[in-house]
Amino acid sequence: MTKQRVAATAELPKESMKRVEVDGEPICLVHAEDDNFYAIGDTCTHEEYSLCEGELWEMSVECPRHGSRFDVRTGKVTGLPAVIPAKTFPVTIENGDIFIEGRD
Repeated sequence: MTKQRVAATAELPKESMKRVEVDGEPICLVHAEDDNFYAIGDTCTHEEYSLCEGELWEMSVECPRHGSRFDVRTGKVTGLPAVIPAKTFPVTIENGDIFIEGRD
C-alpha cells in the first residue's frame, strides 16, 4: 500500500466532494455529514461516470448519469441501477492533511 497526501482538510468543506488521484486511479474524496472523510472510487460501476460530478445524499454519493448510489463508507450500492459495489480506500488525517492509501 502506498499512502499519498491528496488535500488539506480546509480545502474540503463539510458535505462536499473532490476528485483526486492516487497512483493514477481516480478517487472521489468526500467530507461527509458525519464530519469524517471518506475515499471511494470515482468511477460509477454501472456506466463509468464520475461520482464526484454527482451529489451527496446523507452518507451516499449519487451518480449524475442514472442515479446509482453508493455508501461512501463501504462502497455498497444503496440505489439502483448499479449492482456492483464501488471500491473504497482507507483515509487518514495528519496535521490537517488528508492521506489516502492506494492499492499496490
